[in-house]
Amino acid sequence: VTNYANKTLYNVKPEWEVRDENDSVVFSGVLNNIDIPIASAFYIGEINLSLSKISKAQKLTLWLRINEFRNKWDFWVYPEKLPVLNTKELYVCTKPDSIMEITLKNGGKVLLLGANNIENGKDIVQYLTPVFWNTSWFKMRPPHTTGILCQANHPALSDFPTEYHSNLQWWEILNRQQVMNIENFPSDFRPIIQPIDTWFLSRHLAMLFEANVLNGKIIVCSADLLNNLENRPVARQLLYSIEKYMLSEKFKPSYYLNIDVIKELFEMKKRKAWNDYTTDAPDELKIH
Repeated sequence: VTNYANKTLYNVKPEWEVRDENDSVVFSGVLNNIDIPIASAFYIGEINLSLSKISKAQKLTLWLRINEFRNKWDFWVYPEKLPVLNTKELYVCTKPDSIMEITLKNGGKVLLLGANNIENGKDIVQYLTPVFWNTSWFKMRPPHTTGILCQANHPALSDFPTEYHSNLQWWEILNRQQVMNIENFPSDFRPIIQPIDTWFLSRHLAMLFEANVLNGKIIVCSADLLNNLENRPVARQLLYSIEKYMLSEKFKPSYYLNIDVIKELFEMKKRKAWNDYTTDAPDELKIH
């Protein structure tokens, strides 16, 4: 606790609660009575609790109250073990291939996990943090994105706790992960997870999208949802949520795409190099 008052707080009793997304109290307790001097980051104790009663992935909020003062911190909890899904009806691949096309022609379901194989969009560097001040002044210095727009209520994310924007739990999914430049898609096409491009280019980007293709259905993701999942609970949870959705009757994409526009995302070819940054000084730095 940081005490910026003009006096020591004597014999205070810190109280804490953990609330779920419905604002219901799931844990609560008190710390030992303590005097809090005028100080920065004064240690008042620690909170230990078992998360064994948490059965599903969710956002929780820790509230701490000292006298009339309160503060809160969000955190996310994921099951240590997930139910095993029978994914035999899904064809999972890391780039377009002949089996993917045959599967779609036959009315099957494809999960295309294209991390590290995306070509159209590989020049766009994404961190969890937004653009550095102004990319047009700094010769496209990365990062190039300014957050995400997420369809939080989409059934593909029903087992993945999120809001329409990113929070800290998105670090595993977004930080230094590839994005897709879907410039050849229909202009009204909306991805499930859409990175927001640097403001002066505003390219049409995607990180997760679904579509009807040929006679089948596909989900394409450019984030790494395959590697080191035993140590990446957030990525593991997102993969589980996507696969569970694809195996359900809710998997009914609303858009139809030509398979060629998806293949183009993975094609190695010469593309336009963006160097449209300014070589002039910003107006506010000029002498008038």
